[in-house]
Amino acid sequence: MLNVQEVFLHMEEAEDLFALRASDGTYYWDIVRRNVLIGVHGLHGGGFVAPALVPPSLVSTAKDFVKAELNRLVRRYVAGRAPSYIFVTCQRERKGSQLFDAVADPLLDLMGEDAIAVELVNRTAVSYPDIVLGRKTRVPPVAVPATAPRDLSEIADRTAVAVHKHFGVSIDARGLVAESMAIFVANRDHYRRLFAEHRPKAVVCINNATLKGLFAAAKEAQVPAFELQHGEINRRNPGYSYPKSISSSHPGLAVPTALLTFAEYWNDVAHFPVRTVSSIGNDYFHQQRVPGGDGILMISAYFYHESLRALALELADRVGQRTIYYKLHPHQFAEKAAIEQAFRGKSNIVVVSDEPDLPELLKRCDHVVGVHSTVTYIALQAGKKVCLYKRSNYYLHDDVFAYVELFDDASELREIISAPPGKYFTNQGPAPMFFQPLDARRFMQEVERVAS
Repeated sequence: MLNVQEVFLHMEEAEDLFALRASDGTYYWDIVRRNVLIGVHGLHGGGFVAPALVPPSLVSTAKDFVKAELNRLVRRYVAGRAPSYIFVTCQRERKGSQLFDAVADPLLDLMGEDAIAVELVNRTAVSYPDIVLGRKTRVPPVAVPATAPRDLSEIADRTAVAVHKHFGVSIDARGLVAESMAIFVANRDHYRRLFAEHRPKAVVCINNATLKGLFAAAKEAQVPAFELQHGEINRRNPGYSYPKSISSSHPGLAVPTALLTFAEYWNDVAHFPVRTVSSIGNDYFHQQRVPGGDGILMISAYFYHESLRALALELADRVGQRTIYYKLHPHQFAEKAAIEQAFRGKSNIVVVSDEPDLPELLKRCDHVVGVHSTVTYIALQAGKKVCLYKRSNYYLHDDVFAYVELFDDASELREIISAPPGKYFTNQGPAPMFFQPLDARRFMQEVERVAS
């Protein structure tokens, strides 16, 4: 798995894949490459499964009609309000009873009434009655029809040939490319129609890997698109790592105009071919060094849960009365009760969702354990002792291996946690600044500069 990325980037250059076009002239490789890379990675030990293709039915055809009408309603609403800025947000953090987007919402608030937000996750933020009546609300993302995209077979076949040539494996690429092509076409066509009616000054996005169609439409309409960093960026991340020969002027790209990062550290850790990259910071992720108690914070995610669950159960018997805080990823919140049941009988394991929040947890803990997470960087900046479990894609954190300890099992982890000062974490002090405080003025200046 360790060199899949390098072989993949070589394949893209050797086969000139970014030049491939569908019958209607659409450059499609940048649209499908992320899913293809994840799929190839899965064949070499990862856990990605291509979505099953479901043939159209009378029900799906009827739903497609409804989706088209909903998209039309949203376009009419946005064009009617004519905002200078369109934001794309992802509200999944919680403050009290309210969900919020820790990255985009503070910037959205700066724009006041001059902006509208497309909300990707929090359905309660969208009011269809307000959309009908033209009152202020967030709007839903583009509804994607179930219709199979054009040229699907040809795109899948060309992809499979390239993968077999460079990786020596045979894949059925239809499932890998169908979803991303369908999402791209739906978003591109939706925003093409919207920008024909109303051209905003800029688009500011949290990108959940579904927005390439928006970026393509914005590029055609000469609307600057700003992507906000919302997680880790590195050279192995398929969304942000491209062959170095691909520049921002390449016609085959569907990327934003600019990337706005958490700190200077992230600006050149990978080759992401946008026109400009600059740091604006973020108050939610920015973390001062804080002293901690003797708790152990374990960072879960659905992909690593089974491995971390077994680790937590074994570790609980080895650390005496020390509390293990098993923090769930937002995608796991709905499963909290079942996960708590899995830890029944271990009084020193506490399952947490969004309460207490991360800063409070960091105050209670001196060690942080995980596989792969943005929290790794937050914990390092807070001065915590970070331990990475050598499972799955832990190696994506190789940029911080000098500042953490790697371990193979619960016995080794217990040794690291219980060791006297000075035996481990000898390089903890010089870790880089991963998150700077939000500079709202810098954000506004960058928007004005690029959009002018």
